[in-house]
Amino acid sequence: MNSSAPRMRIRAYAKINLGFEVLGRRSDGLHEVATILQTIDLADSVTLSPSDRITLHCPGMEVRPDNLILQAAYLMKERAGVSEGVAIRCIKRIPVGSGLAGGSADAAAVLCGLWSYWDVRLDQATVYDVAGQLGADVPFCLAGGTALATGDGRQLELLPDAPPHWVVLVPLGSTDPEKTGHMYRHLTKADWSSGEAVHRQAQALQEGRIDYGCLRSAFAATARETWPEVNRALASLEASGALAACVSGAGPSCFGLFRTRGEAVRARNRLVAQGCPGMVHRFVTAADCRSRPAPPV
Repeated sequence: MNSSAPRMRIRAYAKINLGFEVLGRRSDGLHEVATILQTIDLADSVTLSPSDRITLHCPGMEVRPDNLILQAAYLMKERAGVSEGVAIRCIKRIPVGSGLAGGSADAAAVLCGLWSYWDVRLDQATVYDVAGQLGADVPFCLAGGTALATGDGRQLELLPDAPPHWVVLVPLGSTDPEKTGHMYRHLTKADWSSGEAVHRQAQALQEGRIDYGCLRSAFAATARETWPEVNRALASLEASGALAACVSGAGPSCFGLFRTRGEAVRARNRLVAQGCPGMVHRFVTAADCRSRPAPPV
């Protein structure tokens, strides 16, 4: 490979869920879900550099052979039939095991970057198929913006960009590598629902608004039982004037929605004063995601 080739940097955006319902268990053992996915501007940074083999460096983190970034690179190399390698460096800002799809976002950023970096001759449908093989959230992280996910989470309907909102995020992580599976297994039929609330939210978004009453999660009760800090975070967000507060993904991170940055900053400051971590972020549009590969450096 040409060692003088430029480096490429890609933003790997986190996501939150503007409603998450589990409808039941499927015959294939997976769960039927309905959820609204929304990109926010919290992002890892992924850099691609020339190399004759595929390597990955994540400062401060152990890189396991089953790392999703490596899986994405090897699968793209196989599908594209390229001979090149790539040196990947990932700076993590999205907490690990947080319910914010950090691993999926990194894998999607690698697919997006390599598509261009290797000048891959694959159509969009094929790249999305590769993304779906890596995990349920990876196709959405490849698209970004706002979307309805159904089925096992891989069936996407892209929606109009949600109206701009500010997010106060309480970033909580889990060291359990099987956290999501454990959370699904702890759900009971009492946590299942029809999907009606998520589909009402999708309709509201089609109309250019967010239905705050539909912002709920099937994992809320289990997350409260599993991580006591979730109770504190949700209570603090609600007391701080959030339009709605919810668990993201399977937890444990929580977030609240606010109309203005000023309101979000005041709420974040109140949380921090109470000893609860808080970060202020904003919604990211699909167009922002399409433009995420930074200029070569």
